[in-house]
Order: sequence, then structure tokens, then C-alpha cells
Amino acid sequence: MKVSRVHIKNFKSIVDLSLDLGPVNIFIGENGSGKSNILEALAFAAAAASGKLDNEFLVSRGIRVTDPRFMRSAFAETSEGAVSILVENSRRVGVTFEINTPRDTPYPKWSAELRMNVPSGLLPLPSIDQATKLQSDASFDASLAKNQLELADLKAILRSVTNANPPIPLTEELEKIYLTFYKYISLFTSRLYEENSLADFIIYSPEISALRTFEREGQILPLGIRGEGLLKLLRVLASEDQEGWTALQSNLGLLDWFSGIEVDHDSSLPEQSIRLRDRFIAAAQPAFDQRSANEGFLYLLFFFALIVSKATPRFFAIENVDTSLNPKACSELMRRLAALALEHDKQILFTTHNPSLLDGLNLHDDQQRLFVVFRNKDGHTAARRVMPPKPIGNELPMKLSEAFTRGLLGGIPQNF
Repeated sequence: MKVSRVHIKNFKSIVDLSLDLGPVNIFIGENGSGKSNILEALAFAAAAASGKLDNEFLVSRGIRVTDPRFMRSAFAETSEGAVSILVENSRRVGVTFEINTPRDTPYPKWSAELRMNVPSGLLPLPSIDQATKLQSDASFDASLAKNQLELADLKAILRSVTNANPPIPLTEELEKIYLTFYKYISLFTSRLYEENSLADFIIYSPEISALRTFEREGQILPLGIRGEGLLKLLRVLASEDQEGWTALQSNLGLLDWFSGIEVDHDSSLPEQSIRLRDRFIAAAQPAFDQRSANEGFLYLLFFFALIVSKATPRFFAIENVDTSLNPKACSELMRRLAALALEHDKQILFTTHNPSLLDGLNLHDDQQRLFVVFRNKDGHTAARRVMPPKPIGNELPMKLSEAFTRGLLGGIPQNF
């Protein structure tokens, strides 16, 4: 199940922002409007869900870590509060992460409190560590067995809380029931994380140096945020996932010259490479490797491998997805990425400054969404969803790229 809504408070330039997400989401806006801050807030929540809020982990997930004072909003009315991030699924059940640091220590560490959100109120949730301990608590199992308590009972309670009309208030009796089913709610929480793939959320910003030299795996597997580990992922696709490998090669055909790709499977070789075939070059000629490939191809290789692989996260973001690509290729890339995301059950957030990319979106499909990010009159990050354009008479609607460059969508500078 995918994330359907996020509500972010007091994170960097975001004071209070709510977004309804789809499987495919594109964010446009001026430099400094806060597009990356939206992605980083989700990565911050993912780190809290994993119980890992140290700086090293945050950096490895794509967050620009700075002093805690600047991780919170610097606006006077919010600078002292905690960061609050709600992540909710389509059933209106979600988790709120309240993330904060002490202010009286020179080396503050982030900590998080978690609460389950249901329409009737908030339920405090155990941490991941607590949930793990409860899952292995034999005495608790014996107590549950003695009282013949079943997971189905918890589901019934949650269903009654969620669906009652009017919603059942969070009474003292309900709190007692909740405590009785503490372990099962822990399991429910773990499944919620798993369903939403929140704990695996990463912000990818591939760099050509990592893609061209095939850096070995980094801290994050199978792909690091800069593209580390791509060669091994290609090996796995080629040897263990024929469907994904076929989809990868088919979509690389977006580039007219591409004819085929082969992967070195011997990881002991001192130099790691792939072999590429150009349809304009005779088959008898040696294939060339990634060092001779153009930058656009290497970015496409990364994007398609990331989406078609079963080993990569189901929920992630890609910054500046238009990097090094021809404008028309950007439009076609967006069409293919959207189709692959839906086919392979991925939920993706993209940022771009390239108007041509928008022409690959189908806004009449509710699963594909475009957001304009901007700073309001107070400087707070805000966002507005762009709905599909309506034709005037017999005229075709204006292309999104033209509407963007003409300033009709917003998201472009107005001070010059």
C-alpha cells in the first residue's frame, strides 16, 4: 500500500504543508522554493521509522544534514518546536513522527516519538526496538494464548475505530483494550512500515563519476544515492530477473543508437565494465564500455535499473531526473518512467527544472501528479497540485511545457 498523504510541520523552510500523493509525482518550482525539503522530510521520517537518526544514516539517505537549529524551521513562530511528519495510507491510517533534539547539550542527538493516526485520534506506538522485543516475548505469547486473543480481534477493533459513524472517541476503555493488544499493534505498526515502504525511502541524486567508474556498493544496498553499486545490480538483473533485464534493455532503446548491453559477471576482475553495442557499428567490431558512453545513457541506465529491479525500494525520490538529456528525450523518459513505476509497483517523487519533462505526464491519470512548489508571502514553503488543462472550444490544451515557461503554472522567478 502506498503513501497517500504526508503532513509536514517545522522542517527547514516548511512550517505546515500537507500533500496528497499518487504513485508518480513531479515537483517543479524556483531554486530554493523547498522541493528538496519535501523529499528530505520523508527521508527524515524514514530514518525515524528505522530507529536511526544519527547524521551518518541521514546523509546516506540523501538528507543535507546541518545544525539542528537549521533542520527545524527558522521562522520565529516555529523554531522551538519539534519536527512533525505524518505519513498516511489510503485507509486514513498513518504514523506521526515527532522528532526533536535537546537544546542543552553541545552534541545533540535526534530522537523520535511515534503515534498511530486513526480518524478518532492518536495512539502512542512502540519504537522499532520495543516492537522487536515484544515479538519475541514468550510470556506475552502465553498470556495471549490463555485469553484466546487473536490478531483478528485487533483488526476488528481497529475497523470499528476507523469506520464508526460518528468515530468512536479514544476512551479509557479503548486505551485498556489497546494496552492488552500492545504486541499486535506493534506487529501492525511493522506491517504499516512494510506496506508503505517508508523505512526504505531514499533520495537518489546520481552523479556521473559514480556511474562511469562503477563504484562498488556503498552503505546503502543495492544502490547508493549517487549510483554506487549499479554494476552489481545489473549483474543481478541479467542473471536472476530476466523480466526486469528485458524491460531494461527495451527502454534503453529510447536512444536510437542503442543495440544491446552485456555485463561482466566476474567480480574479481580488476576493472569492472559493461559492453555496449551501437547499431551503426558493425557487430565484428569490439563493443565499447561505459567510459565511452554518453552521460545521458548512463543516467537512463540508472533510472531504468532502479525502477525495474525487485531489490530496490518501492518508495523513493529522484532529484533532477532530467540531467544530461535532450528535451524531447525528457518527455519520452517521463512517459516510460511513469509506466514502469505503475507496472513495477513503485511510488516515486521527482524534481525537475526542465519544462519538456512535463509533456510526458498524463494529468488525466490520477496516478500521475504535478505539484508547483513555492514560497508564500511569509517565506514558508507551500505547494499546489496542477490539475489537467481544459480545452477551450475545439482548441487543443496548451502543452504543459509551454504553460510552465510562460509562467501560467507558477514555479518560475518573478523578480526579473
